[in-house]
Amino acid sequence: MKTFIKKTIFFLSIAVLLVLAISIGAYYIVKSQSSFKIDKNITKLVVGHSHSEHSVNDSILKNSLNLSASGESYFYNYQKLRKVVSANKHINTVFIEFTNNHVDSVMDEWIWGYDQMSFRLQYYGPFMDPEDFKILLKHNPTDLLSSYSVATRKYLYRIIGGDYYLIDEIGGYAYSKRSKVDEIIANNKFNVSISENHSLSEINLNYLRKMIEYCRERNIKVFLIRSPFHPLYDALSNEAVYQNVLKTQFSDVDLLDFSTMDFPNNNYLDLQHLNYKGAKKFTTLFNDLIENNILNSDHKQSLIDDRIKESNKK
Repeated sequence: MKTFIKKTIFFLSIAVLLVLAISIGAYYIVKSQSSFKIDKNITKLVVGHSHSEHSVNDSILKNSLNLSASGESYFYNYQKLRKVVSANKHINTVFIEFTNNHVDSVMDEWIWGYDQMSFRLQYYGPFMDPEDFKILLKHNPTDLLSSYSVATRKYLYRIIGGDYYLIDEIGGYAYSKRSKVDEIIANNKFNVSISENHSLSEINLNYLRKMIEYCRERNIKVFLIRSPFHPLYDALSNEAVYQNVLKTQFSDVDLLDFSTMDFPNNNYLDLQHLNYKGAKKFTTLFNDLIENNILNSDHKQSLIDDRIKESNKK
């Protein structure tokens, strides 16, 4: 019986070591082979979550690439930003979406919730620093381990397929013809997207600061942008909290605020997002302002507000 137990333990130990070796090997292969190169004519980068994903049409915004991704917090935006910027020295301007739910504690779940970790780690896991892992391990160790088993399978698929170019998988402009606003209003189906007590996600905000400083250390101009959304967007209930965060934590960064742009309901996908019609109007205005040198102006928001007033009258 003792011999059987010893053999069982031995073979289990070998199996565990083999799994670990495969996992670690796949991790380092993906880390060393992955590519984040983009065209050299692209000098402007847009990052954020679904708001900028749906609002910034990078075929209209000249020399830009929109790498925003639905459901992606600043924690993962930061990993993306570092890899893309380090691989593309020609990027000189970064726009970071900064809207109401970005400051809210719901972002914590977007960082260490199982759904987010199991999806994001396949792309960003190999490039994270020890301090990033410590955050995930501290807040959700069980799901972190489960998420890495999912990520390892993805690494193996990538190795087998020889597909190491990640740019097409980590974000982009989301073109949508749909408009659900009238249906939402008619059926009174208003989703709650922020916490009831409007508490903050300090970690998400810390990673926004890390993104800003990362850009500045490399002499890259960095701006916050707030894309247009429907006036009935529920997260506007934390506007006072949002403005206080902006004033107390990010007053050193220019916010380009387009939230007061007014569109017909059929220009919105839903209460949070634009569809292709709204995105075309917004991005055209945004591009025109940049072409007219707004980024070097001392009165950026005043110029934006004037253009929005003109646009809203049409």
